[in-house]
Amino acid sequence: MTALPVARYPLIDVLKALAAQLIVLHHFSVYGPVSDSLHAAWPWVMDLLYEYGRIAVQVFFVVGGYLAARGLSSSTADGHSPSAAISKRYARLLAPYLFALCIVVLCMTWVRPWLSADLTAPFPGWGQWLAHVAMAQSILGIEALSAGAWYVAIDFQLFALLTLLLWLCGGGSNRRAQTVVALLCTASLLVFNRQAELDAWAVYFFGAYGLGALAWWARRSDQTVVPPAVPFYARVLFVFAIVCGLLALAIDFRERIALAMGVALALVFWGTASNLLLNHARIQRKIQTLSLHSYALFLIHFPVLLLTNAAFTGFGFKTETSSATTALSWGIAGWAASLWAANLFYRWIESPAAAWRGLLKLR
Repeated sequence: MTALPVARYPLIDVLKALAAQLIVLHHFSVYGPVSDSLHAAWPWVMDLLYEYGRIAVQVFFVVGGYLAARGLSSSTADGHSPSAAISKRYARLLAPYLFALCIVVLCMTWVRPWLSADLTAPFPGWGQWLAHVAMAQSILGIEALSAGAWYVAIDFQLFALLTLLLWLCGGGSNRRAQTVVALLCTASLLVFNRQAELDAWAVYFFGAYGLGALAWWARRSDQTVVPPAVPFYARVLFVFAIVCGLLALAIDFRERIALAMGVALALVFWGTASNLLLNHARIQRKIQTLSLHSYALFLIHFPVLLLTNAAFTGFGFKTETSSATTALSWGIAGWAASLWAANLFYRWIESPAAAWRGLLKLR
């Protein structure tokens, strides 16, 4: 059984666990004959997952900004080069990411006889592999190997951008750095996030990531004061960003921005609550496990989706003749298999990779 750390932020565990499941279900509503059968059997539910499930990724952007600000606020305050923090983030993402991409490519090759060409891309060349290693495939206009590859690249960009901003401004604990983050956050909400051609760049998503960082600073207690107090200026900046977010929604309503604002507000009010709906130890452990495995699930569910769809076709099932019960059974089986695969991937790949980084002084 996986050893779990003590849950310091139960709300974050709940948010990550739920968002990860929605992203998996969204992809099962998009790709392959199982998706077609589910849409035919359960059109209303599947249309909702297809249309709105994708915006659950905003939860990870906001939570990512929140946790990044927590970790970087002290580590950048001494003015040291940001290269160490950025390289550690890259190393943490890279090993599981590349291993998952190899699994995706192998699965695509194996299932090609049963699935259409849109799900089974040709074997990638060196240029495509190198673009993914650099996490620059979207910037270079190179087709992604997996449905989740774009998120890993954007997450790395966002972390690197926040790290550089805090370093240039003397660390996240001072007003200048927090002001710059707030200004870029609001610029993203009002301008950059409305330009679809920028969706390969961090500035497109920095509205959500910046809201998360501002939420941490607005929530954080100043331990130098007795009793501890939250810096007033950080809360003013957070309120300013929320007001700008409301203005951005009035100009151009986007569900993804509304969700990001809701998550940021929840983190400010309850982000460090210790007993949020999790007094039952077994429930707490289940949610914590789902949260802990969320990155593994994000990486590994696409090859499971490919195998599920290939098995559906290989066993002779067809969209036009499958019953609602059959479609639902295959959808649930694919989802359950994704959770099982994520557990194995975390144990055998992601968790050991952390130990390897420690040996290489990259933890």
